[in-house]
Amino acid sequence: MNRRTFAKTAALALAAATAIGGAAPAMAANACKNVQLAFENNTRQTINIVDVDYYDPAMGNGGGWRSEPIINEDIRPGATWRETRNLEKVNQRYTKVRFEYRKPGKFGGWSLKKYTVTTDRFLCDHRDEVAASVVRKGNFADLIRPRFP
Repeated sequence: MNRRTFAKTAALALAAATAIGGAAPAMAANACKNVQLAFENNTRQTINIVDVDYYDPAMGNGGGWRSEPIINEDIRPGATWRETRNLEKVNQRYTKVRFEYRKPGKFGGWSLKKYTVTTDRFLCDHRDEVAASVVRKGNFADLIRPRFP
């Protein structure tokens, strides 16, 4: 085997090893894509969803929250807000989703305080559906109940 043949063979072997070894991380990166998020308003008043976060167990020391910025939207009583998102860097790990919303203010507009609903943890997979509800207690939604269909 001459030098050129050896170099070509080595280059092909390296390319094949890279292609085989590189396929697994690419497939794992798709593990938590197209996750369907749903947030249901079971109260008597319109609420305003302001943010969606998800927990990344590998972030920093002991994990942390990553934000999925959204456009603030009103959710009428009995309506459900839905959106499909990619939860990057979770890749088949246990995670949870936190929905942040505001209640109507006492003098119009929205409350300054943000309220949250956090789901139970789940193993994130491609095309999962994650849902949570705000339910009525007294005259408004203070009782929070995570729900998975």
